[in-house]
Amino acid sequence: MELKAWFGLKSPEPPKPLQKEKTVQSQKSPVDYWKSRQRQNYYQHVYALALFVGRDARSVIDVGSNGCPYLEWFESIPRRLSVDLRNPYRSETVEGIASDFLKFQAPETFDLGLCLQVLEHVPDPAAFAAKLLSSSTELIVSVPYDWKPGTTGHIHHHLKEETIREWFGRSPDFQMISTETNGVRRLICYFGPASRSGLKNTSPALN
Repeated sequence: MELKAWFGLKSPEPPKPLQKEKTVQSQKSPVDYWKSRQRQNYYQHVYALALFVGRDARSVIDVGSNGCPYLEWFESIPRRLSVDLRNPYRSETVEGIASDFLKFQAPETFDLGLCLQVLEHVPDPAAFAAKLLSSSTELIVSVPYDWKPGTTGHIHHHLKEETIREWFGRSPDFQMISTETNGVRRLICYFGPASRSGLKNTSPALN
């Protein structure tokens, strides 16, 4: 099946996260954070891309989930792990670990890795990127595309394709710009064995 055919998919509605620990935050709670974002286009694009490149995956790690439950979408993947500094997602089917990812000792190399809207918050994105690449065989990351300074918590701004190449030390095997109805754009990148995915290194702008 061609990649574009997968972008017509709609992600299922995930169950509410199990709140095993009460978390105190100055910003939105993980549940409120997810409610404000769950209908965004870029999740649909990430979901479709993950289904395509991770169609044979038996394990997936999500880094920096902030309590978002989208790992529940991947019911065909038996091993699902969420790692977050403060708010990993946990449920009966998803293991959650609160840890600094740079200090986290992964128990295995995962078939599929996700890291969505995280690198812009990280003081050393190059080290973080290297750890992501070593933690999974297939990796999907997203970052704000050319956002101006002013977003709470962001320490890197005006991120573009060349920024990703600099941080990861290589070009993605596939990249695309996902645009929301309000014009907000995010860059989604895939790193992995291109011979297995059938993807070409291109940067289409999808709405």
